[in-house]
Amino acid sequence: MIKFYTNRELSQKLKINLARWKRWSREFLPPDPLGGMQSGYARQYSIDNAFTVYLGGHLVGELKYTIPEAKKILEDLKKWLKDNDFFINTKNAGKTVKDAKDFVKEYIIFILRENDLKNNSSSFSYRIRGIINNIPVDYNEYRVREERYIEEYVRIDERNKINNNIEAEKMLKITMIHRYFKFCLN
Repeated sequence: MIKFYTNRELSQKLKINLARWKRWSREFLPPDPLGGMQSGYARQYSIDNAFTVYLGGHLVGELKYTIPEAKKILEDLKKWLKDNDFFINTKNAGKTVKDAKDFVKEYIIFILRENDLKNNSSSFSYRIRGIINNIPVDYNEYRVREERYIEEYVRIDERNKINNNIEAEKMLKITMIHRYFKFCLN
């Protein structure tokens, strides 16, 4: 059975101001098909819609993107999020072939803004790191961590794979955000 949530439930469980939650939902979701402000129906959220709003809110509130930038990022990453099971009601069914992604414990998305000065607009490219393991090792008498990971690229050209502008990247710890979201909703 699919559970639906109200604005008040979600704002309380996720510890987000109710007015802020409603503003984010108006920005990151299409209009409610059952009504508007005066219809008398409270908006109902599937868990996937709630996660979309929560993630968009995180992009705006924590990573300091504007609403249009956050919408663009969500649109760019929508397919990747679905393909990697971050949306609960759209899981990849019937997958039988194992690949390196099956061993990933955590994903981190590095978001790189690419300004187009001609159009005075921004586009984004994404370097997605899937961490397979992160273990302590000894190296020249120092205790360090060795990390093994795979990387994927979304909307990135070959030039940016090599010349990453680390200072211009923002890090979205998508697995941590998703776990916290699910934890809050039980």
